[in-house]
Amino acid sequence: MLAKLGQREIAVIVIVITLLAAAAWYFTAHSNAQKKIQSLQADIQNLTIQRDRGLAARKALPQLEATIADYQKQIAEFLQELPPREEFASVLKSLSDRAKRSGVKVNSISRALAESPVENVRAINVSLALESPFPELFVYLKQLESMRRFSTIDGLAMTISKAEAKNPLLSTNLTMTVYVYEAPPPEGVASQGGAGGGSGQ
Repeated sequence: MLAKLGQREIAVIVIVITLLAAAAWYFTAHSNAQKKIQSLQADIQNLTIQRDRGLAARKALPQLEATIADYQKQIAEFLQELPPREEFASVLKSLSDRAKRSGVKVNSISRALAESPVENVRAINVSLALESPFPELFVYLKQLESMRRFSTIDGLAMTISKAEAKNPLLSTNLTMTVYVYEAPPPEGVASQGGAGGGSGQ
């Protein structure tokens, strides 16, 4: 068939095939290049975001460190205000004295150790069986507000002895948690410190 074609026709066919091959290569290469460019642009955008976040974090680092230091200072000051564990007996005496001054009778006080998530801090559950009219009980509860820095009131259950009385006597069960500071004993006296801590309760 090619033998019947002249040189001109053959040249035209070669030119057309060449142009088609060149067009196919161009569009294929162009499409791949566009995809590569889009991928690189996405990578650049992500890296830019990470860079901006890093710069922002670097600027905020001094403020963050200052905030952490302030919190650590507050924690240290709070721990210093907690009563030492060896003085827990004085805390119980303070509870009794406050009740006496308020006109509240303390029938019994019981205590038990509790879990504490803070290192060197011991939580002690305290339960008080009280007896008094309501006004005296209210005064006593107000007295306990000054202990709020190192104690929390967990429960308050009251029963009335004579409901028909004008100022009935209340039997009250008050439960609270007292936090005491329990620093580790000095090196070499751990066993003595542990025994003393147990008897201190």
